[in-house]
Amino acid sequence: MEFGLRKSRDTNPLIIATLALVVLGMGISYVTWHNLKQQRETINEHMFLSSQVILRGIETSLLREVRGHQVMGHGMMHGRAEIEKRKASIRTQIVELLTDLVNQSEVDFLSLYTQDGKLILTVADKGLEYPEIPAYGWEALQKTGEWQAFYSKNKQNIFVAGLRSKRSLGQIATIDSSLPPPPGGMGTPYLVVGLDASRHLDQFGKFRSTAMYQTLYVLLVAVFLWGLAIAYMRRRDMGKRLHRLERFHSRLLDTMPEGLLTLDKDGLILAANPASEAILRQNREGTLIGRFWQKLPLKSVPQEELQGHFPVGTSERTWVQYDYDGRCLEVLMLPIPPSEKNPDEDGERLVLVRDRTDIKALEDDLAEVRQLAAIGRLAASLAHEIRNPLSALRGFAQLFAEKLKGRQPEQQYAEIMVREADRLNKVVSDLLFLSRPRRPELMPVDMRMLCADIQNLTARDFELKGAELHMELSPDLALSADMDMLKQALLNLVINSLNALPEPDDSEQDEQGDGPEKRAGKVEILTEQRENAVMVAVRDNGHGMSEDDRAHALEAFFTSRKEGTGLGLAIVHRIMRAHGGQVSILSHTGEPSGTEVQLIFPVRVQNNESRDGVDENA
Repeated sequence: MEFGLRKSRDTNPLIIATLALVVLGMGISYVTWHNLKQQRETINEHMFLSSQVILRGIETSLLREVRGHQVMGHGMMHGRAEIEKRKASIRTQIVELLTDLVNQSEVDFLSLYTQDGKLILTVADKGLEYPEIPAYGWEALQKTGEWQAFYSKNKQNIFVAGLRSKRSLGQIATIDSSLPPPPGGMGTPYLVVGLDASRHLDQFGKFRSTAMYQTLYVLLVAVFLWGLAIAYMRRRDMGKRLHRLERFHSRLLDTMPEGLLTLDKDGLILAANPASEAILRQNREGTLIGRFWQKLPLKSVPQEELQGHFPVGTSERTWVQYDYDGRCLEVLMLPIPPSEKNPDEDGERLVLVRDRTDIKALEDDLAEVRQLAAIGRLAASLAHEIRNPLSALRGFAQLFAEKLKGRQPEQQYAEIMVREADRLNKVVSDLLFLSRPRRPELMPVDMRMLCADIQNLTARDFELKGAELHMELSPDLALSADMDMLKQALLNLVINSLNALPEPDDSEQDEQGDGPEKRAGKVEILTEQRENAVMVAVRDNGHGMSEDDRAHALEAFFTSRKEGTGLGLAIVHRIMRAHGGQVSILSHTGEPSGTEVQLIFPVRVQNNESRDGVDENA
């Protein structure tokens, strides 16, 4: 048998641990990515600021040279040769300045461009292939006056930055004759510098590697701890399952209704549950454990079953009945296969014991009921054969009563024959109804009219009995039933109540013992509208019914009167089951005595449905 723990207790820790691991991994990854991003942005910002400082310094130096050249050009005391010599000197100074800057710093190249992107002057490190400015770079320079980008080519990492310079710097083209000024002038020139970013990127690469290793290490530690947590939870769950299994086995053995015992190969009782103690020990003192199974007072027990040894893998899986102190017990013996670790357990047996005393009594009662049912079916089948000659006999008896009118005792004998034929015909009709019940046809019932018919039918009987029939009917009673079947049921109940009333000459002592006091018989028909049902009852003040009679009153052929047939209440029960209702009997044998039979019709049956007939097994 497998056991599972509640999901709310089992899966929650696992889900929480998994979510914690996922959140931790995502958090660490995000922090690492954010740190790397900030580090790269810091490098970009540092390179950009450095490039701006260099570009502004170069711009200042170049503007100084241009202004010096302009001052010299306006002096008239110098000749043309002197001016050309001065230009060559300035050009040499500019080239030397830029070259020294490239050779002695991280600057890889310096370039000067016109407004429309034509190169005016460039100084680059030896062997360097400086990149060309792309179209989006020129667009950024024209819009914002600044631009920056990283270039990687042939293992060279260059940070390129551009700056929009002052318009006066465009006069540098007049210094060197090899640099012809562009048509329409230079406009606003642009300075572009390229810085060596290898050292910074190498440091960034080392930082990135360190951060990745640290992140991986933390994640591995987290996964390891997560695995330990999962292993711990699984071990804890296994412990809980084992504990629950042990507790279940203990509770199962303690609460199971059947007895369970374990015997060794000699028949010694090794273990017994409370049910076996209750079944086998009864009023005996002591316990079953330690006793021998063979010494229990089991009658008709085969000795070979008690002392025999079942080989492993075979068993007699048959329940055997025994008599034990007047009770019927069933015993089943099964061999227990020995385990590999304990071969000494070979020969042990498992014994199941159950008390079938009550079940056997029910089986006997069922056999009797089946026998009675067979008799009832036989009587129903014979009813058709009886009714035809019975009708002829009644007709002739009625004819004789008319012919012999005034002649005694012949007329009396003929009238007795007619009454007995009517009584026998009623018995036949009741048998036919029990054997072939019909489906009720529901319709609204007028209880006042129905009770008036019953009163007319039984008026002579009540007069002879010296009893009275009273009716307490609720107004606006919402009752739907089969009129004929309800009339038959009420008529049977009224006749039964009338027969239960004392005879007119019966008398009882009054409470003071002063003398006899006549008690008038009374039968009442009551109705009551309830919330979910309608109750129709017949009550009398007769002698009442005993508990045993009341328990069997609804059974067919059961009667406490010598002249009764035992079919009246059985027919009432059939009719109520056909309507989906119930029959309730309330009776008292003390003072005041009397019996009340209640017919309860459910509302749902009245409103919209009826049963398809009665239960044939009722």
